[in-house]
Amino acid sequence: MYLAENSMEAQPAEFKIVPALSRDVDSIASVLKASFPGEASYYKIKSWHSEAKRIIRCDKGWICLVSKKEREVVGVISARCLNTAIPTVRIEWVAVLPSERGMGIGSRLIEELIDIVDSSFKEPQVRITLRARSERQDFYRKLGFRCYGRGWMKMRLKH
Repeated sequence: MYLAENSMEAQPAEFKIVPALSRDVDSIASVLKASFPGEASYYKIKSWHSEAKRIIRCDKGWICLVSKKEREVVGVISARCLNTAIPTVRIEWVAVLPSERGMGIGSRLIEELIDIVDSSFKEPQVRITLRARSERQDFYRKLGFRCYGRGWMKMRLKH
């Protein structure tokens, strides 16, 4: 079979989802800063670096995963378990470098988090919530989230 040299499209490098480690703090801070417009104070945080340090602290009920492409962090998701009547995991941050968007990284991060939540709780129902900017709500709807208030979305997992 003959293929013209220019007909072969460059395939994007593979990425993998792994738990965040303390050595990823600077990279996570960079991804958050690049993904969210405005100063850290706009988001009511001290700095992107201090926020990155806070979200990788698994001892405080946080789950933090990163997407790595060729050893570089290109995406991050962080969530924390809330002490509520129905077990609730609130996604605090989902961020993918602007140059890496549209390649399924954000979707894979969320799917991996859902798998972890689904296997970690034995209760009949678990709720996953997040606050989404209006321009991103369609992205979350495609993943199964539904609106339930101004900017808030949720998904219920049933066992």
